[in-house]
Amino acid sequence: MRMVAEVRPDHDTERAAMKAVAARPGIGTTETLRKWIRQDEIGAGTRPGTTTEESVQIKAMKRSPS
Repeated sequence: MRMVAEVRPDHDTERAAMKAVAARPGIGTTETLRKWIRQDEIGAGTRPGTTTEESVQIKAMKRSPS
C-alpha cells in the first residue's frame, strides 16, 4: 500500500499505479493489491464497509451455537 502511494504521482490513475507496483516481483496481482488497499481504507474509516475485525467477529458468531 505504501508503494502504491509512493508511485501514485507518477501515474494518471490509482489503477495504473497499482498495476505498476503489482508488476514488481513478489507483489502479486493488481486485484490483490486493490483489495488490500480497499480493506485498509475501510479499516481507517475512509471507506464504508466491514472491517477485518468486524468480519472476524461475525464469523465467530456464526460458528457459535445458539
